[in-house]
Amino acid sequence: MKTSYAENHKLLERAVEVVTTRTAQRRSTLAIFDLDGTLFDNRTRTMFILREISEKFDSRVPGLAAAFSSFRDLSEVDYSLDVTLRRLRVRNPAETAFIKQEWAKRFFSDEYQKYDMPLAGAKAYVERVHKAGATVIYLTGRDVGRMLVGTTEVLRLYGFPVGVAGTMTIVKKEFEQDDEIFKKEVSEYIDRLGEVAAVFENEPANSNILRARFPGAASFFVETQHRPGAPRLDAGIIRIKDFRPPRRPAARP
Repeated sequence: MKTSYAENHKLLERAVEVVTTRTAQRRSTLAIFDLDGTLFDNRTRTMFILREISEKFDSRVPGLAAAFSSFRDLSEVDYSLDVTLRRLRVRNPAETAFIKQEWAKRFFSDEYQKYDMPLAGAKAYVERVHKAGATVIYLTGRDVGRMLVGTTEVLRLYGFPVGVAGTMTIVKKEFEQDDEIFKKEVSEYIDRLGEVAAVFENEPANSNILRARFPGAASFFVETQHRPGAPRLDAGIIRIKDFRPPRRPAARP
């Protein structure tokens, strides 16, 4: 039976209670958070990069430069850069190829991660989980060579617990490694560290992998963006839109 987002938010609260209880019992408790699309909205990173490309190379990308005169909001930014460019009416193949090349140089780098924006309520929720006694594990498909420094900086910038006791940041050794294989392998290591109380993901395949590895944990799926052609979510995975408490109805006069 499908549950409401308000009911699912109660399960977010329940996860904090589980951490608190286990901490009082001196049990090692873990909470796993993905970053892109889970704690952070990286559409803002893409739009900043596209704006920079349009201004720096305006003569080479006239279609992109013109697109910003009618750009409306982040809903135009898709998981796929190809789809995003089509929505912006950038159709010239040579221009598109150049934009994709310049975008990749920037998107997968330390410098531009600071343009990501935390999802609503994400920082406050992670902070609560950490203060309740869980070891917060940031498990991300970003790679150590190009993105670890920027990952740490953006977490610190927005006030997430990072680099202190009770936190871990795990990234890929190599950019080319498949995200699903990486998370499956790393989950075996995490399983030896303690009891996982909660898992947070935005990719259905990864969510299913972690659900299978940690069946006793509360597994949350954040409904942002994910790869096209993703599998269906397995049973028992809880859908949320963000980390904000549901709004209370206004009191009647």
